[in-house]
Amino acid sequence: MYRTKNFIISLTSTVVLLGLLAGCSKQVSIIGDKRVDVIDYRTIKEGNFIKAVIDLENDDDDNVEGFVYRIEWFDKDGILKETTAWKPITIHKNQQVQVVEMSTIPEVTTYKIVISVPEKLQ
Repeated sequence: MYRTKNFIISLTSTVVLLGLLAGCSKQVSIIGDKRVDVIDYRTIKEGNFIKAVIDLENDDDDNVEGFVYRIEWFDKDGILKETTAWKPITIHKNQQVQVVEMSTIPEVTTYKIVISVPEKLQ
């Protein structure tokens, strides 16, 4: 009985720890050259939906930086529920822009920002 109780407590602790680690997953992914910085991102709850607010900055020496981004929306179990289409954006030198996207599925609890920056032509 004592061994079974210790095993159950140990197993429960492991499951809780894994759940906490999964919740700390990376929320920003940059594909390609890192010439765009994510200055800040936050989540705003609006009714049953969440809104992602992302502040981006062009940290390249060029005048204009073009790239695409999308948002991947996940439920509480970390299952991908929805992905936005790739959206183009252009940021001028030293400019900051704010991207705002809202989930369309109420079960969504978190998101990941995916930014794809093309290679620079030399």
